[in-house]
Amino acid sequence: MGDDVDLDALLRELVSAAQLFQAAAGVRARLTPTELAVLTILRSSPRLAGQLSAATRLTTGAITKVLDGLEQRGFVTRAPDPGDRRRVIVTAVAERVAALDVLLGPMTSAAATIQSTFSPADQRTVARFLAATTEMLRDQTQFLRDGPGTAASPVTLGAPLGTAPRARLHLAGGIRHLAVVAGGADLPGDSLYQGSFLGVAPTSQVTTRPDESEVRIQFGRNRSLWRPGTRVSTLALSPRVSWSVDVRGGAENLTVDTTGLTLTSFSLTGGVNNLTLRLGAPRRPGRISVTGGAKGLRVERPAGVPVDLRLRGGASHVVVDGEHLGPQGTWSRSGALGKDRYELALTGGVKHLEIAPLG
Repeated sequence: MGDDVDLDALLRELVSAAQLFQAAAGVRARLTPTELAVLTILRSSPRLAGQLSAATRLTTGAITKVLDGLEQRGFVTRAPDPGDRRRVIVTAVAERVAALDVLLGPMTSAAATIQSTFSPADQRTVARFLAATTEMLRDQTQFLRDGPGTAASPVTLGAPLGTAPRARLHLAGGIRHLAVVAGGADLPGDSLYQGSFLGVAPTSQVTTRPDESEVRIQFGRNRSLWRPGTRVSTLALSPRVSWSVDVRGGAENLTVDTTGLTLTSFSLTGGVNNLTLRLGAPRRPGRISVTGGAKGLRVERPAGVPVDLRLRGGASHVVVDGEHLGPQGTWSRSGALGKDRYELALTGGVKHLEIAPLG
């Protein structure tokens, strides 16, 4: 083999050792592996029950049973979301998490010692590998739970353009990996939208009225079809009409690039893990709303376009046009007055928020 490194073998050994450690820790803490995984997620910040369902790849019923057990034993609390009382915010009880930290402390210290032996550049390389590997394992877990896919070739959905001057896009049921973009030369001029999917495509319904077309796309439970095994699924929208985009049910990794479109509004409810919005020049105040919390949110718009920001629920880290503003609580920041601006409303907390000019 020479100097070649057998990463596959090393990864298998790592996964096996991690499983054995998690099982041993669970026995000591009297927690199942799933309960321990949920508490690990909640250590950083409270989450919506739907976000925990997506992160653990459990159904709504299954995650509810897990949370029932954790709440009964005093590990978590549940409360209605002030922004939408139909949703539930789950918070880890600090004292119980502190006890887990004591249990896991020796492992954490040993890992920190190993990390210190690597240069910052090497640490960044390892971090990229671990992040990609973690996402791969989550995808493969879902794949095993759902069973093998039914098709390997892409499936395309679409609809004719029609004559309405504007359109509204509804995405529901939870998104894993999706890019919404302006259609380019590969989108037929008479198409309203076109999406390419692997395996069984989500269901879609198009309603056409004289003044507006409405596209509804519903994702089913088998969301492994959206894992980025070979590419991120793409939904291309016609630049010949103005668009409003509405996402319900949350998202894991979503990119919306409207630099080639006229965007009237964008809203997302149900929380999001990572969201990137690339916005073109607004023709009137463009309204952007994210409700349910976000781990990472990056908003790019043309240089000089003001952004009115209203933040409810706080943010751990805020960067606006390169200015590091640090953590923020309930907060608002107004840009210049005028129609050509974006109004950004965030409810439910953000871990990392960045507003930047288009790159």
